[in-house]
Amino acid sequence: MSSSIPEITLNDGVTIPVIDLGTYTLKGNQGANSIQYAIDELGYRLIDSAYNYENEGTLGEAVRRSSVPREALRITSKITRSLSGV
Repeated sequence: MSSSIPEITLNDGVTIPVIDLGTYTLKGNQGANSIQYAIDELGYRLIDSAYNYENEGTLGEAVRRSSVPREALRITSKITRSLSGV
């Protein structure tokens, strides 16, 4: 499925979808299935994650399973204050 989610263009010319998929509660095989479905069937291309979610492996597995090339996805992650050095 092609993404039907609108995009915006940032000041540097990069485009990003206006809606992302939050992955806060998505873990394990069920989480990977949900993320993969969102990518393949619902058209999500911007995936939001965080170090504190403890689901980087789940997200990676979903991306590997997906029929959408990794290059077509934007994956964001947040780090904790203690890891950022701030």
